[in-house]
Amino acid sequence: MRLAFLSPLPPLPTGIADYAADVLGLLATRHDVEVFHDQESVERSRLPEGCAVRHVSGFDARRRAAGFDVVVYQLGNGPSHAFLYDHISRVPGLLTLHDLVLHHSRAASFLEAEPVRAWRDDPGSTSAREAARPWLDRWRAELEYAYPGAGSRLFEAQLGTVGDLLPYSYPLFRVPVEASRLVAVHNAFMAEAVREEVPDAGVAILPQPAASTPVDRALVADLRRRLGFSDDAVVVGCFGLLTVEKRIETVARAVARAAAGDARIRLLLAGAVSDPGWLRRVLERVGVAGRTTVTGRVPFAELPAHMEAADVVVHLRYPTGRETSGALLRVLAQGRPTVVSDLEHQADLPPDAVLRADLAAEERDVTRAIVRLAGDARGREELGRRAAAFVREHHSAARVVEAWERALDETRRRPDPPERRWPAHWPRPERRAS
Repeated sequence: MRLAFLSPLPPLPTGIADYAADVLGLLATRHDVEVFHDQESVERSRLPEGCAVRHVSGFDARRRAAGFDVVVYQLGNGPSHAFLYDHISRVPGLLTLHDLVLHHSRAASFLEAEPVRAWRDDPGSTSAREAARPWLDRWRAELEYAYPGAGSRLFEAQLGTVGDLLPYSYPLFRVPVEASRLVAVHNAFMAEAVREEVPDAGVAILPQPAASTPVDRALVADLRRRLGFSDDAVVVGCFGLLTVEKRIETVARAVARAAAGDARIRLLLAGAVSDPGWLRRVLERVGVAGRTTVTGRVPFAELPAHMEAADVVVHLRYPTGRETSGALLRVLAQGRPTVVSDLEHQADLPPDAVLRADLAAEERDVTRAIVRLAGDARGREELGRRAAAFVREHHSAARVVEAWERALDETRRRPDPPERRWPAHWPRPERRAS
């Protein structure tokens, strides 16, 4: 098939960019793929040589010239995905929905528009309010379409409160789903949620690709020393973007409690830091700054060694967009004994391959898990072995390719979705433009 693949790409600091690189490596040997992005630069070495890589500004011209069989969109809840909204409803295709919750990034496209920001800076200005009104009206209309009868209330709540849980309760994925021939997700929870919201949507579940990377043990030992860990240290690691939602403060508190009885315990935070001041204050307040190493964003090629430098990994998330975490799968693939949040959309993780932390007793459960694993090297090894075996079986390249081939074939065969009465600002499918 001739495929157009629209997505953020490396080096953008998003797991979906890394995912795109992995999937393209599998698809490019089987299909003629052209990749479209909206960023200043691309880490071309991470992408297959056979793929043409172009800025999205050339997408329409290439589509008319190439006659793609399927257009593939990689959509998540982040600003780097905003460019996809100009195309998803205009050119229906295969939508890979990475996050069930799109509310944060979609809201930002309206509420962070320059006229709206100018009005917020000068709320008493009538002219500023009028300039912002078209953007606010579009936002209100989109909320009302997705949640009939509640749009105005949600609109006022979004503008008038600072709570961070509201968007998670109203995920705002309806129009992208309705606009697509087929929607691909990565777990059964998301599939059921999409079908419940849009009953006539075609939905497929695609396993995420994940595989272990061989790492020389001497390299890991040297890295541990460079990170400041002694040979007998028990290192608790967190990997990926370091945000409040990753429950870093909970992990720090659990490390502090566990270290009170085992001075060997150390904390490794490896990933881009969303707010360095916040992180510094957390570590100092909890009392673990002296036993914590913060690396910042780690080059992708160096991640496996950093993961293996950790004796225990804690990978929490709340609130959550119900995503399947690529960072978590990589940790499991490397055979790391891992503690995860006990969340319904992670039900596919076998109970003997991870330890789970109840959200209602998160700090207690994480502390107990760290203490247990710190004192049981053989138990750590066995838990990590089962984690790696799960990834090898369920996230192998063969399984990923098989699922993608089915999804691509179904997308090509399915008709474009029926016309809907979307808000006026949403682009209409081009087939009806004439």
